[in-house]
Amino acid sequence: MKPARVFLLDTGGCGACAAEVWATVELSDELVWAPGPAHADVVALTGSITPATREVVLSLYLEFFADQTPVVVVGRCAVDGYPFGQGGVRQIAEIEAARKVEVCPPLPSIILDSLLHAVRHWQTNDAA
Repeated sequence: MKPARVFLLDTGGCGACAAEVWATVELSDELVWAPGPAHADVVALTGSITPATREVVLSLYLEFFADQTPVVVVGRCAVDGYPFGQGGVRQIAEIEAARKVEVCPPLPSIILDSLLHAVRHWQTNDAA
């Protein structure tokens, strides 16, 4: 099986979850970086989705990922904006998450499992 191509979409946060995604991809034989959003097999979304990034995130999602590529939401702030009080995919109903990793920052082993599960599940459902 060829490595899954990961696109990191960092939407504004402390950077810890994005750093863990980087570590996960760099240390894994099962993952590589996607050269761009159109080439991704899976998206790792990190950060609280700040007001400044909200429209860009939604545009990227609708153009490249909706019904095409699974999105794994990595980190608590990406899920619901904690500890910033608001934000995350919870406030954008259009974004459908294949998986949510609700720890900050998650271990690379958890991220690896979540990304690979999302890709395999997506490929299985896509082939059906």
